[in-house]
Amino acid sequence: MPPAFSETTRQKIARLQEAFPDHHSLLIPVLELAQEEFGHLSTEVLTLVGSELGLPTAQVAGVATFYDNLFTAPKGRHVIRVCGTLSCRLAGAGEVIDRFRELLGVEPGQTTPDGLITLKTVECLACCGTAPGVMVDDDYFESFRPEDCASVVAALQDGRVPEGGSGVPGGEVTDPAEAAR
Repeated sequence: MPPAFSETTRQKIARLQEAFPDHHSLLIPVLELAQEEFGHLSTEVLTLVGSELGLPTAQVAGVATFYDNLFTAPKGRHVIRVCGTLSCRLAGAGEVIDRFRELLGVEPGQTTPDGLITLKTVECLACCGTAPGVMVDDDYFESFRPEDCASVVAALQDGRVPEGGSGVPGGEVTDPAEAAR
């Protein structure tokens, strides 16, 4: 049986369509809603999104495979992203990746056998000045060192949020008006 959006997701999509009548503008938000509902963006889910927006599945798949926050295969409950760009590599990202590989027993792009953690290398986390950058779920960690890996993995395995994240590249923003300055 092909997947179908829940009524709640359909309502969210309808609200988005009112705000953004061009279906091309809706593609990423609808992909995010689909991923939230189905866990990942399988071929069947990509077809559903294309049908919902009147877009070819190939176009939907092209967008889904471009962005690191979208997953076309099952992912772990937690995602560790390590920046692999030149600035981060020069600052030690390769050693960070190696340490996570050792601790988790998986290669970048893979998920631990228990389904808890997916390890990914990504192209940019916008923290070149405080490299290497790591994201754990939605939290940023800057100036990350290989010796920091064990505490992050232990926290995730214990069901805790890892300490030391900054919220956003360059530090935590607590007041949106302050961030706009």
